Amino acid sequence: MAKKKKQVRNKARDVFTDYYTTNKQYAKENRERQQQEGKPTGREGWKWKNLSYTEKTYLTIIVLGLIGIFVKYVIF
Repeated sequence: MAKKKKQVRNKARDVFTDYYTTNKQYAKENRERQQQEGKPTGREGWKWKNLSYTEKTYLTIIVLGLIGIFVKYVIF
């Protein structure tokens, strides 16, 4: 008698699709809640003053690093 082949499942795909659908639903609910509260959403709500101290520090370090790389490899 021939053995039945075991059905193979792609568990990684299942995890990623579940994460994607959950995140999509969460983002939609969050956007609707912000619109009901009258808060700006998306790009219109993004301003430099809304960044925290840590985020500003990270951005500063990244910009300085990019300038350093540019100076090292392009200018010299």
